[in-house]
Amino acid sequence: MKRLFLFSLTVLILVSSQSFAGQVNAFIYHRFGETRYPSTNISADIFSQQLDFLTQSKIEVITLGDVANHLIQKTALPEHAVSLSIDDAYRSFYDVGMPIIRRYGFPVTLFVNTDAVGTSGYLSWSELKELSVEGVEIGNHTASHAYLVDRQQGETFNQWQERIKSDIERAQQQFEKHLGFRPDLFAYPYGEYSSAVVEIIHSLGFKAAYAQQSGVIYSQHNRFILPRFPMGGPYATVAGFQSKLAMKPLQVTEEDPFDPVMQENPPVLSLQLPGGKVHPQQFNCFVQGENHCWVERDDSRGDNGYKVVADHPLAGRRNKFTLTLQNNQGEWLWYSHLWVNTQKKE
Repeated sequence: MKRLFLFSLTVLILVSSQSFAGQVNAFIYHRFGETRYPSTNISADIFSQQLDFLTQSKIEVITLGDVANHLIQKTALPEHAVSLSIDDAYRSFYDVGMPIIRRYGFPVTLFVNTDAVGTSGYLSWSELKELSVEGVEIGNHTASHAYLVDRQQGETFNQWQERIKSDIERAQQQFEKHLGFRPDLFAYPYGEYSSAVVEIIHSLGFKAAYAQQSGVIYSQHNRFILPRFPMGGPYATVAGFQSKLAMKPLQVTEEDPFDPVMQENPPVLSLQLPGGKVHPQQFNCFVQGENHCWVERDDSRGDNGYKVVADHPLAGRRNKFTLTLQNNQGEWLWYSHLWVNTQKKE
């Protein structure tokens, strides 16, 4: 089973060429009303307006656990649903974000890194227990909130693997001790993962894992690298929320490499899409920094094969290739591929 799982990861996210039933646009938040941390913050007013728009639009809101159950059971996702999630369990979620969520009656998923619980700026176990009893879904965000893909100096692969497993299991033990259960959802710290990290999460029995590359969840998605749209800093606007909410999934049948840890910079991404042939110039390609990316046809993968390339090496530790494409109905489709440069530290 382990060998088959690894094969499915390295080979990519296989989906059929038929149309996909349903979608979930998932959003990730961190801080609420904490202007000292602009890159991960959203104002209370903007957050309220976003949830008000959801109410007025009558779009169904479901938990990330509901999403995972649909994928596991192979039942159709809602035609169009939203999931709201919070990472890190900062105190401002309890003081500012949760009262707004209560007002609208929406479900929410909270990912907790347990070593921080009870320290300055974070929620306590009693507050987390209160939220859990209230119905907030709790997920594992590791104990230490470490960079999971990084090895320590002199650390072997096996030593690294055991350290990561121990970190996640330590968090599970804390959840069991203080909340009475072991979460079955996981969120990658900083949104970073690798093939080896995904294998660990799968082996530990989690039913799904969520990252931070933007994108729309559809029924054939790999449930261990599920995307979420970040809502912090310049992205934390009502217009940005509405725009992301209107996105449809750009469905990918193969992506190579699957592993986002870069082996060369700039990297080259090879994709295969289902359905009819698309001219490369129909894609919009976005990459961070003073850079430019574009799409070329990849004839080695047949009529629906494409390559995504960039002019210059990707900047920063984390970067993305983001593709958008307009379909015949005038709807915009969205896909992002994460890249992690482990040579850069934060």
